[in-house]
Amino acid sequence: MAVETVTVPGVLSLTLDKATDQLEDLGFKVEAVDTVDGKSIIIEKDWQVTSQDPSEGAQGAKGSTVHLGVKNLEKAAAEKATADKAAADKVAAEAAAAAKVVADKAAAEKAAADQAAAQQVAAQKAAEAAAQQAAQQAVVKPAPVVQAPAPAAAYYANCAAAKAAGAAPLYAGQPGYSTGLDRDRDGVACES
Repeated sequence: MAVETVTVPGVLSLTLDKATDQLEDLGFKVEAVDTVDGKSIIIEKDWQVTSQDPSEGAQGAKGSTVHLGVKNLEKAAAEKATADKAAADKVAAEAAAAAKVVADKAAAEKAAADQAAAQQVAAQKAAEAAAQQAAQQAVVKPAPVVQAPAPAAAYYANCAAAKAAGAAPLYAGQPGYSTGLDRDRDGVACES
């Protein structure tokens, strides 16, 4: 007598009770094992199928056993919650990092702008100080060179004597001027 074969359906992600019903309706026996903690399976609807052997689409004889690996739904929910929290934390960390990059860039730009403004103010003050100093220097006129007055009855034997007395150059009409000391007769004696 020929053995009747049936295509094994895919039951991954189903709860154990639904997977068992589906497989038994096709004539398979079901053996389920907790693949995570090795716990005993009491309430089938609290377990989710994570693996099956033979796999979906394989041919199996009616009456043969399909082995299912299962995980407790509470544990699956806790793992999902942990994974969701990790994903949310990662998104938050990436958002915080991006915000820090933006804030750091803004701070750097502000610092550069502040430095440029400070340099501009310093340059402006330096220019004002230079202009003020130049204005003060322009206002200050050199004091005129005052020559010691020659004595009223001054006489100089030569230009060396007039220079030694601090009276040179001598102008026509000044005490001590004489045409003998004025070689070019221009009215200024001992000029060089």
